[in-house]
Amino acid sequence: MQKNLNRIHDSHTQDVLFLLCWLVYFASYIGRLNYSSAMPVMIGGSVITASQAGFISMVYFFAYGAGQFLNGILADRLHPGKMIFAGLFASGLLNLAMGFLSNFGMMALFWCANGYTQAMIWPPIMRIFAKMMTEEKKMKYCIHITSTMAVGTLASYLLSAAMIAAAGWRYVFYAASVCMCAAALVFRGGFAKVEAYAQKYEENESEKLVEGNEKTVSAMPFSQVLVSSGLVFLLVPVVVHGVLKDGVTSWVPTYISETFLASPTISILVTTMLPVINLTGAYAAQFMYRRYFGRQEVKTATFFFLTATGALFLLWRFSAVNMFLTAGLLSVITASMMAVNTLFVNLLPLHFEREGRVSTVSGFLNAMAYLGCAISTYGIGVLVQHAGWDITIFGWLLITAAAMAVCFVLKNKPFTAGEKEENICEQIDLKK
Repeated sequence: MQKNLNRIHDSHTQDVLFLLCWLVYFASYIGRLNYSSAMPVMIGGSVITASQAGFISMVYFFAYGAGQFLNGILADRLHPGKMIFAGLFASGLLNLAMGFLSNFGMMALFWCANGYTQAMIWPPIMRIFAKMMTEEKKMKYCIHITSTMAVGTLASYLLSAAMIAAAGWRYVFYAASVCMCAAALVFRGGFAKVEAYAQKYEENESEKLVEGNEKTVSAMPFSQVLVSSGLVFLLVPVVVHGVLKDGVTSWVPTYISETFLASPTISILVTTMLPVINLTGAYAAQFMYRRYFGRQEVKTATFFFLTATGALFLLWRFSAVNMFLTAGLLSVITASMMAVNTLFVNLLPLHFEREGRVSTVSGFLNAMAYLGCAISTYGIGVLVQHAGWDITIFGWLLITAAAMAVCFVLKNKPFTAGEKEENICEQIDLKK
């Protein structure tokens, strides 16, 4: 039997809980992006070939995407604190093992397993936000936790670069393992104290979620939730935003280098700055969502798809004019998709708290986004090779316009599997 999850009303305790969740998700980035940093050295040292390196990266994405959906279902049933600890600590141990391996097959197997264990972290975090936070806090935290992407990316690159310079590529994985296991232990101890506080001092017994009650509200099959809520109609924009947010970003260095004959250092620098710039997209999503679009996720997403479509049109027509203009347009595109990601993966699933499907919906939508990433990582390369960059960018423009059209049609639809309800934020004045 899992322990009860109690709603916490004390502001300080909620802040502590958020910091614990922020820590583990930040640490997860250190143990997922370190492979990309070590990959050139591993290839240069003949540890693996370029094609083998690409395969290892690919199986990670597929395992992470599938794991998001599967673990989303589990997170609505299992104890979220234990699940987060198990996922992060196991990922740390898998990183440690990677430092000792030299065989391609074993590396692919262990990094695939790392993708799955990393997918055990996000869905239970969403459940913690939905069930243990007040309405005002949960919305703010769903935005603020996106900062882990920028900070985690920079920390991973800097730590990896330091380890490679000082001791070699194997220490990239050793260092990540230490960071992740330490963060997991801190989270386990901190979360236990937060739970103990909630059980001892919270008086609103009606807000407790016991395991038996969760099974009752989550008895509706997910396929029924998917259809009755209308989520199935959002699959096109969800997949497309994954193509643009992650798939396109992975090809930015190649695009900059081939279009402007820039050095690898300049190309990588542009790519490294994108996560920092993209963070503005999450806060832009909150601002537009609250101020101009009636706290409706799909209506707000329509605006950001429109913005990305305009930027893609300019990129298609003027991509070769100036490298700084191109970098600026790419920043607008990826920041817009970060806004869409915040709306679809962070905020929209909160509408399914009543059905006990917050983690399932968030995990599913995240999985679909990573499906788009996995498809585009390979597909963009094929398209560029056979048709060139102009046709490739025009393809991005078409699918983005299609996603915008779908969102426009669905902009006023309420997304919930149960009875129609007012937007969860309707009475909340979110502050920056």
